[in-house]
Amino acid sequence: MAKRKKGIETTKQILEESAKLFANKGYDSVSVHEIADNVGIKESSLYNHFSSKKSILDTLLQMFGQSSGEMRPQEEELDKLLLIMQPEEIFKYILFYFGNHGSTLVENIAMIINNEKYRNPQAVEIYYKYVVNEPSSYYEKLITKMKEKKMIKCDDPRLFAEQYNYISISLTKEYFMAKNGLTDVHEVVKYMVKTINFFCGLMRI
Repeated sequence: MAKRKKGIETTKQILEESAKLFANKGYDSVSVHEIADNVGIKESSLYNHFSSKKSILDTLLQMFGQSSGEMRPQEEELDKLLLIMQPEEIFKYILFYFGNHGSTLVENIAMIINNEKYRNPQAVEIYYKYVVNEPSSYYEKLITKMKEKKMIKCDDPRLFAEQYNYISISLTKEYFMAKNGLTDVHEVVKYMVKTINFFCGLMRI
């Protein structure tokens, strides 16, 4: 049992260190030896957990897809929020929910996807499915419910959701930059809130 627990912990460390290295240096610039060295194990030992560097990347991309739905409030919770909150408050709630439920691992995987989508077909597929299309559908459903409750006016919920999501993608990238000390976190978050106010203002009745 102790050996199995240690193996699971080592696998987790390999994924975390790989994600950090891939995000900061680029997938192609990282070697299996470097990953093993960062984890504190021999390169040969790493192959007991993953067959190759690509299998590590594949696992990380799969993890991102599995965790994407956990980064936003579920529909049942949104239905309750719609009873007590204004549109601006709900969008801000979603924004801060993301901030509170994220993890360094998921953020690193997001940066990997952003970097690798220019050359890795799997990263492209994950990007469009979980960064572009799924969130857009999520916001479309929310905006449609707001419209049905006559909380807002919006002729095309899908288009509006897509436009809001694309700006959110860009600002999320800036947020990750800020988390890495490259810009001011508070300024990025303030602009995220400003963006929410702007979009909700366009839908205001």
